[in-house]
Amino acid sequence: MAERRICAGYYKRYDGKVIYVVTTAKDADTGEETVIWTPSLYADARQYFTMSKKSFCGDVEVDGKRQAKFKRQTSMRLSDAAAERYEEEGLRGPVRKRYSAPVDGYDAWEQPRPRTYYEYAKALCEGCRLGLRKYQLCVSEKKYIAISKKDFLALEQDLRFLNTCVKTVLKDYAGYFDERFIQGLSIRRYAQAHSLNRGSVDHLQRKFFTALAAVLKERDEAEGTSRLLPEK
Repeated sequence: MAERRICAGYYKRYDGKVIYVVTTAKDADTGEETVIWTPSLYADARQYFTMSKKSFCGDVEVDGKRQAKFKRQTSMRLSDAAAERYEEEGLRGPVRKRYSAPVDGYDAWEQPRPRTYYEYAKALCEGCRLGLRKYQLCVSEKKYIAISKKDFLALEQDLRFLNTCVKTVLKDYAGYFDERFIQGLSIRRYAQAHSLNRGSVDHLQRKFFTALAAVLKERDEAEGTSRLLPEK
């Protein structure tokens, strides 16, 4: 079992938790192969864990039955936005085909609690595809799936607000938003599609996030609340 090939991708743990395997590496001292994975794929501050390949490929006993500790979920695909974030953090993402299947909504979702409205705008957009499919899945199944009721209501509110923004006050960014965060084009692919360089698209993205951050701040001020983490 220890010779099993481990590829980047989603795996479901024996207890039902879905994780994402980033890559494998070798221990510099022992040469033992290890698996690097994260349970918080779309979080702003991702946590990474390591586990020996032998342990990762091992079996566990559940209700008297032996089963694999982790099972590959081949039907689930990483979004382009998430893959880019791995590259920005110096980690190699999975080998990709030109177009990837959309996320399916089974990943856990929690309400973003950033410290600035710019971070809030970024988290809202980068998690939009997952959030939208999470919302659609819960509505179609008529139950909360990998999300609490409180977070589901927050997600619903954010999705409606974001949809209204790109149709009204941020309508100049509607095409960009759709291609980047709904269709899932990476910055590189968006640049290629519009004959732009990456710097131009980065600038456009910063302008969009800044404009959205201002609207998010206005919403909180109008409601007399704050969706940001309190300052220490």
